Amino acid sequence: MMKSLRFFSFLFVLFLALSGQALSYDYPKIFDTTYKVMTNKDLYKALNEALIQQKNPLTQSQIVFILQNKPEYIPLVEQALSRMAVSQSESPEAYAEFLKTVKTELKSLVQSPEFLKQIENYASPTNPALLTLPGDAPGYRAMRLFVNHPHLQNPTDPQSKVLPGDDLRQVVVDFIGGAEQEIWYNVFDFDLQVVAEALKNQHLKKNVKVHGGIDAGTIAARNEVKVIFDSLASLESANFKTVAVNSVGLNHQKIIVRDPFGPRAAVLFLSGNFTQSCIGPEGDLVQLPPEKRPVYSIPNANHALIILGSLPAQVTQAELRKTLEFKIRGQSQYPIGGSFKIFGNKQGAKEAPYIILSFSPKGGDGDVNKSIFVPLIQNTQGPIEAVHFAFSSKQIQEALYQRAKRDMDERGRFEFRSVGDTPFALREWSVFLSLSGLKKDLPTGKYYVDAEAPILQSLGSLGVTNLQQNIRTAPEVYGERHFRLEDGTALKTTSKIHHKVFIFPEESLAVLGTSFNPSENAESNNEQILIVKDKRIVQQARGFFYYLFNNSQKSVTQEATRRNLRALPDTLGDDNESTTERDQ
Repeated sequence: MMKSLRFFSFLFVLFLALSGQALSYDYPKIFDTTYKVMTNKDLYKALNEALIQQKNPLTQSQIVFILQNKPEYIPLVEQALSRMAVSQSESPEAYAEFLKTVKTELKSLVQSPEFLKQIENYASPTNPALLTLPGDAPGYRAMRLFVNHPHLQNPTDPQSKVLPGDDLRQVVVDFIGGAEQEIWYNVFDFDLQVVAEALKNQHLKKNVKVHGGIDAGTIAARNEVKVIFDSLASLESANFKTVAVNSVGLNHQKIIVRDPFGPRAAVLFLSGNFTQSCIGPEGDLVQLPPEKRPVYSIPNANHALIILGSLPAQVTQAELRKTLEFKIRGQSQYPIGGSFKIFGNKQGAKEAPYIILSFSPKGGDGDVNKSIFVPLIQNTQGPIEAVHFAFSSKQIQEALYQRAKRDMDERGRFEFRSVGDTPFALREWSVFLSLSGLKKDLPTGKYYVDAEAPILQSLGSLGVTNLQQNIRTAPEVYGERHFRLEDGTALKTTSKIHHKVFIFPEESLAVLGTSFNPSENAESNNEQILIVKDKRIVQQARGFFYYLFNNSQKSVTQEATRRNLRALPDTLGDDNESTTERDQ
């Protein structure tokens, strides 16, 4: 009885705390408390039951919103967690009684209609929680996009200057070299010794704390990665930790966070891994002198996005802590993530640019394809441009069918252009294949026109014929090549279209810096998802998209016809990156 009275007093103070206080900007504490709430099933359940007007469980971004706006919650949550531990240690009966009191009193005291409405506004990832700084200061200072293959300076000009590709390997090394306090990173594949040395140098020479992770499956599958892992693990200490991440899916993120609480705070998001094949400018045949290296020894087509500012760095560091420090894994353990919106520097423009951040597993409302990508397609206007390594999401495919019908009804045209990695674009599950109105017969390996294709219902046969020309495979320079040196040595090089990008030019909006291939498999992976609203950055993205698009020699339909005529089997693969493939 006394415990119930004491907790009632606690809840009464909590009720008073909801009377409207100043915003808290202590995001490390807010994210830490949010994690504690969401991973304590009893407290999380009690909080959800208090908000009976909401059908779905509270997302991480909703609880962050609550704590940001009602910072008095934070010490009270700590007290509740402490008292829960005491009650649980006394007896099952005492704990059950305590939980009953928690649920009853919390339910009766947080039923402020205005407060509930504010929380419910952030139930959908299409309305992400806004993270701000005091005095309306920009949440990030600047953003830079780097691309490792040629790209157009002006994507709308047929005579545009072609800009050379960036050295993404050097971008990564320079970013690491700028750290003064701490580095957090997480990556799927890692065979670049120069990157490992950069991490070690920052720690040994500048006393920078380093905490990083590499996919455990990749370490086991590739000796080159194990060598890197062992080298980093040999420096193990309180301030230098390297984790073999045992993910349920793939540990597929490609992220580096620098000094999240310092003046040099920044985060680097990549579409490619820390590998020679992904970001080494020489491609696979780095061991050959430049004069003997063939023109098709190039890296996978990738990009990197650097965002300077404390808020993106702190949000991302909080996410990496779940994997690297708390070592949670899989959709059963990760909290429902929601999404976060951060405005940048207006710099005289009408509107400030912004980014939206989310992560998987459990990204958005628990389903990234459905709750983040599908609404993007549904709620935007105008052309859609896409360049993808693997594209198999049936939810996004259906959204594109509906978008095609809507655009035809409203505009009389559906503008969709894409470039896909060739072998993956021709797989039986490929959205690029279905948007071309084609199917693949698995027993024979032949492609045929699907007379019942939904895209036909949306566009008609003429509309599909026009669309087919805009759904393209990779330029010829990308692919697998075998050759011999003068001394007879056999060599192979492979390069892929490895971007994971959607562009909505009419909205100056793009999905960039993302590791998430739009597929069902990616939902169970550790991934990062970014949406960028920035006219300058989107223009740059269109520059690399149109370089690939204009240099593509074949559409998916033409490649399917070629394979039918020559009875060629397609290259084996999966709709996600395999831990046994060296060039991801």
